[in-house]
Amino acid sequence: MPFRTILWKCGSSAFSHLELHTRAACEVMKLKFRLLGNLQVVDGQKNFLLPPKLRTILAQLLISRGQTVPVEKFIEELWLDQPPATVSATMQTYIYQLRKILGAGGEAGKGYASLVTDSSGYALRTAPEDVDVHLFESRFTAGKLAFESAEYANAVESFEEAVAVWRSSALADVPRGPFLEAYAVRLEEARMQAIELRIEAYLRLGRHLDVLPELKALTLNHPLHEELHAKLMLALHRSGRRPEALDAYQHLRHGLADELGLDPSPSVQRLHRALLAGDPDLDHERAVDRIAVPAVNAPAQLPPDIAEFCGREDELAHLEQCCGRSGGDSTPRLVALSGMAGVGKTALALRLAHRLRRRYPDGQFFACFTAGRIDSCDHSVDPHEVIGSFLGGAGFTPDQIPGNLAGRSQLFRSWCADRRVLIVLDDVHSEEQVRPLLPGNPECAVIVSGRSPLYGLGGARLVEVEPMPPEDAVELMSIVAGSYWTAHERTTARRVAELCDHLPVAVRAIGSKLAVLPCLSLDGVVIRLADRRHRLNELRVGNTDLCHRLEWSYARLGTDARHTLHLLSRMVSVTFTAAEAAPVLGLPVVAAEAALTRLYDSRFLLASFDNTSGATRYRLLDLVRLFALEHGEEELEVGLAKRADFGGRVSAFTA
Repeated sequence: MPFRTILWKCGSSAFSHLELHTRAACEVMKLKFRLLGNLQVVDGQKNFLLPPKLRTILAQLLISRGQTVPVEKFIEELWLDQPPATVSATMQTYIYQLRKILGAGGEAGKGYASLVTDSSGYALRTAPEDVDVHLFESRFTAGKLAFESAEYANAVESFEEAVAVWRSSALADVPRGPFLEAYAVRLEEARMQAIELRIEAYLRLGRHLDVLPELKALTLNHPLHEELHAKLMLALHRSGRRPEALDAYQHLRHGLADELGLDPSPSVQRLHRALLAGDPDLDHERAVDRIAVPAVNAPAQLPPDIAEFCGREDELAHLEQCCGRSGGDSTPRLVALSGMAGVGKTALALRLAHRLRRRYPDGQFFACFTAGRIDSCDHSVDPHEVIGSFLGGAGFTPDQIPGNLAGRSQLFRSWCADRRVLIVLDDVHSEEQVRPLLPGNPECAVIVSGRSPLYGLGGARLVEVEPMPPEDAVELMSIVAGSYWTAHERTTARRVAELCDHLPVAVRAIGSKLAVLPCLSLDGVVIRLADRRHRLNELRVGNTDLCHRLEWSYARLGTDARHTLHLLSRMVSVTFTAAEAAPVLGLPVVAAEAALTRLYDSRFLLASFDNTSGATRYRLLDLVRLFALEHGEEELEVGLAKRADFGGRVSAFTA
């Protein structure tokens, strides 16, 4: 049962049980909170142990910096959109337990930590120096300001203080939902940026020997990190150890080639050539400016990676290889993913982007071109709006951003000209949406995803995303359901995946149901899905609603294309050529081919080459067939009246 429904059914008692009233309840204590490693609550030498879900709640409170966290946010982080039926009592118990633990920390009045309840949620008020994350962010900000002012000695001191508070990875033992996962990723990125900027400051101070031991350790731990290797090469050269600097380059080159099939970036190759030539400019402390280093306040707009992602390794390897070389001497790396609704294009694009993001230290931009892609399918975001948000993320103020699209595009390209930037454009449906956002710098990369293939996007590697292989679909269902299945159960799970057409969105929906409905078995799922009248309804679970996604594509079809789809949904055969479909469509073969191509381009059909006939063989997935049958009755009569005219027009066009 969705969270909002539970609260509505509980009525006012839910709010009283959750203590959502205006009376403040405070317990003041002298405690230190540590999030940069395992979560710790420390009172002097005593470390309080918290159960997993309390660690999640406390982490949310601490990183909110005293701001109220709505109860809905706690519930979403703990259970996503599938809270237990007893969520009110459960949350009441967790808050009570947290109050007891915090209340044991010391005598009231001697500290600045207080747990406060108001009308919408909870807030934990703490002194900034009592939370290690706040200390890190404070010293990191001070270091960046000093670095920007060329006060490199002060920058080194601040960055060292910032890094010193880390014990291991952020929120290491905290169970994380989408919010905490994204926050932990941002913290890890900030930590690496602090390390790299501190090393950069050391180099600008001429203290090359001081950073050599750390750089050697960092390059061992990050063998494919090009910027760290570039700094090591430069530090070794300036320390009079040019042969070792050249060895460092070869180590990086072999690692990239063996692991990814890539060459080092052009900037690192230029540094290597300068080392070979004994370029005297390398002895100057400012020479490091030409090596890619993380930009201060670089945009980092990527959404969190998909937690339950699995499979697609061959596709990812191919895409990483495509993004490892430019399409030409002056064009950026550009890949365009296409595929039907629910096939996993966005998940694949995000997984690829997160794998690549360290190669693009000057910024990562993200935009979805379908506003409210789940709640609304009738409004597309304008490129003018997207490029404005990109420029804002790059640091431009509103008065610096041109009012027209051409001016914004020119400004964005100028900003990207000497930077390595990654751009992800999701749910694109035309080349016109993409072109204004393409940088001219060949060291940038662009990942585009959309239903239809962007044939007119010059220089793009077009990649079709297909439904998952059966075993990957079963594995995805197992991960989402949190289950380990026996051999017999895996056979049944394969049947479930088959009834889902191996589409990730449908498989996730069933996995979510299995996770929260203990009374539901795999055999029961097969029985439910086998009923074709109700199969689509069984797959409607929150945001994982295939029908809603199909509606978006269906709304963009013309009347003739809809009528073609409705007729195909009544065919007995699952696959067909244009010659086989022509009698059903009442069209000549050439006209039928044109009609089928239109549906393929809208991704209502899959297509493959038929070796026997030498023709294109189309496939209508069963879930798409059921969707078309649901929508076809009211439109079929209107379409029949237009069929003769449509056939004549298509025949004339293709003659």
